[in-house]
Amino acid sequence: MKLLVILASYNGEKYIREQIDSILNQEEVNVDIFVFDDCSKDNTCGIIKTYNQESRIKLVKNNSPQGSAANNFFNAIKSISDEVINGYDFVAFADQDDIWLPEKLKAASTMLIKAQSSLYCSNLILWDEKSNSRSIINKSFPQKKYDYLFEGGSAGCTYVFTTDFCLGLKSILEKINYVQWEYFSHDWFVYFYARTTGYKVSIDNKAYIKYRIHSDNVHGQLNKKSLFAIRQRLKLIKKGWYFKQIKGFNKITTPDSVENKIYHLYCKNYFSRLYVLFRYNFELMRSSKKFIQFFIISLLPIRINK
Repeated sequence: MKLLVILASYNGEKYIREQIDSILNQEEVNVDIFVFDDCSKDNTCGIIKTYNQESRIKLVKNNSPQGSAANNFFNAIKSISDEVINGYDFVAFADQDDIWLPEKLKAASTMLIKAQSSLYCSNLILWDEKSNSRSIINKSFPQKKYDYLFEGGSAGCTYVFTTDFCLGLKSILEKINYVQWEYFSHDWFVYFYARTTGYKVSIDNKAYIKYRIHSDNVHGQLNKKSLFAIRQRLKLIKKGWYFKQIKGFNKITTPDSVENKIYHLYCKNYFSRLYVLFRYNFELMRSSKKFIQFFIISLLPIRINK
């Protein structure tokens, strides 16, 4: 199997060498790494250049900052030609500060082929660098009918997908303005795109990524079971995080679709939101526990900016 790994980097000098080495050391697959650097101000690019004898690595420096890892990933896909994409069997996303276990890409490729799926994602090993503690982030609950409306499949760094899926994703990215989409989440968008267009998704109950949590990892910190993480998540939600996501997703639904109807009712008013929660209930989230949390959160007084 031949895989293209798109690695988004920004000021990653502390960790990027470990990540690159873990990708190069993947077992039983052929891997190329395209590093898209988002105008790093540290020695990230210098470290990547030390691999100048390694033909499997290509460094692309963005001309201007993309503003987020999500934008960097998607702009990368848009910039890679169809011809190059078609030269691979699968495409994967990689963060700069994780460590991949040697069998990650082999396991993903095997599952995609056996299940005849187009998108793969998986559980993760949450690795708190400070305490050196490790735990599993479970994303492999059974998929539900409308789970894609309010959550992604997993962290984007677990995603591996077929070239056909990548080309379809590239096509839709040309038509949306995700740069102006506040709180834009590339992992949620990819899952939403897959489910709304009929692509099959496989979620692995095994974990092949050490998802490193450190002081500079803002999003990773939110995955910890801590008072800080809870406060930060609630702060985002009170700012209308869900509603701003819905606003973006609703622009790419058709007016007569069930997705559009659910989003409209969820945002319309308090009582219509209650209707959605009771009418669709556990079809909205893969995890029953997460749905209960979502239910409670949905009852919070949140000002929606129309």
